Amino acid sequence: MSESLMNVHWKTTNPPRGSMPTASKQSLFRRIVTEPFVQFAVLSLAIFGWFKLAQPDEWAVDPDARVIIIDQRQVELLAGQFESTWRRPPTAEELAKLKEDWLNREVLYREALALGLDGNDEIIRNRLVQKMNFLLTSEAGAARPEDEVLQTYLSDNADAFTTPARLAASLVYLGQTPSETFVEQTRTRLAAGEDHRQLGQASLLPTGFELSSRTLVDGNFGTGFFDQLEPLPLGEWSGPVQSSFGLHMVRLDDKWDPVLPPFGAIRDRVLADWREKQAERATEVFIENLRSTYVIEDAGEADPTAGES
Repeated sequence: MSESLMNVHWKTTNPPRGSMPTASKQSLFRRIVTEPFVQFAVLSLAIFGWFKLAQPDEWAVDPDARVIIIDQRQVELLAGQFESTWRRPPTAEELAKLKEDWLNREVLYREALALGLDGNDEIIRNRLVQKMNFLLTSEAGAARPEDEVLQTYLSDNADAFTTPARLAASLVYLGQTPSETFVEQTRTRLAAGEDHRQLGQASLLPTGFELSSRTLVDGNFGTGFFDQLEPLPLGEWSGPVQSSFGLHMVRLDDKWDPVLPPFGAIRDRVLADWREKQAERATEVFIENLRSTYVIEDAGEADPTAGES
């Protein structure tokens, strides 16, 4: 091999130090730029810088606003939450980790508020409204009225605590437009004691029901069916009775009249209902008073003269 060829080979495979190819530099730069840690660091610095520019007063004017105090009450709360979950108190290391996590969350929470991230957030809005409602209703929920007050409330709202009437019945479906002959034949066979479940027209309708309220009966057979059954004599086949599906022979098997239980048996229900109504009224009055302190302008209200010419 000649000396000139050897020189060419050396120059091709062994570039001098300090002269890294451009492709290698680009590859290294690409690896650095695409590294997740670098991306998160740049993003964090950008947010941090924007915040300092947008909210300079938060940093310079009121330094006490950026003081976070982890007092004993907060530590006890964290320890109590841990113990209620794991059924044991936290170790010193676990408690330190809880405090660290709480501190991180508190910092992020305060920065989010400072950046106004809570604005126009329907979830946060609903949560705050829920807390206000809880504050408004907590006093009514703790009230302990005298029994005379509850008894008066029961008398004024007896329908809400009355056990509704219930019926139990056996049924034979006759069809939508049965002939008089078919109806009479069915009535005769029922009077002879034949099994009602084997009579009538075949259908998917039930052949009876246990003690059921008006809502349930009418829900299954149509509005007004319960009222047609209620006056029927017990233990006798009657009908035909009209339902949403057609005509039925009916035997009323059992009947419970509406009953208002004695006060002592439903005192807790009456108290709970009284407290709920008191809380609703208290909330209404409080909101009315609050609204009176605001000037409300309905900019979306339609102009009554719009469209007139």
